[in-house]
Amino acid sequence: MLALLLAATLSTSAPATLTPEALRARYGNIQHLTADVLQRKEGRYWARPFESRIRLTYTPQRVTWETVSPVASKVVLEGGGMGITGPTGERRDLGPAGGDPRLGRLVRFIRALLAFDLPGIERDFILSYGVRELLATPRPDSDLNLFRYVRLRFDERLDIVSLEFDTDVEHTLLTFANVQSQPAPPR
Repeated sequence: MLALLLAATLSTSAPATLTPEALRARYGNIQHLTADVLQRKEGRYWARPFESRIRLTYTPQRVTWETVSPVASKVVLEGGGMGITGPTGERRDLGPAGGDPRLGRLVRFIRALLAFDLPGIERDFILSYGVRELLATPRPDSDLNLFRYVRLRFDERLDIVSLEFDTDVEHTLLTFANVQSQPAPPR
């Protein structure tokens, strides 16, 4: 009897593998999400790890990535484009990158990632589900093969905890805190 109770307790407390259905149920109808983000970059071109504090605001129409420190700036993804504002409020020109079709695909990917649009992510990545984790590795034919992988981690309520990007030259870890979200109103 004790063995059965122990087995039942262990089986119910063991974390379950994340599923697409669970992510859709949790994030499928998000209309507004805000979070404080700590970004930590390490890599070939950094003498030491570099940290930034960011305020993220997401709606299906617009994503705002506002760096609070060490240097204030703002990146806005709206429609298929990206706008950058520097620390004094001046708009930055993207130069030749502004016309590069890869930038449009990168913006599309970032929007899909923040919206948990799994079919959108799967255009360029193969998804693997683990225990409270989603790992995305680039498809061999993807134009977004600048990433080795993208990993999302979640807590037991499926709130996003972290997001990692790994490239050949840099590793970026985004840690989320104070995540607030609002679902779409019922119809």
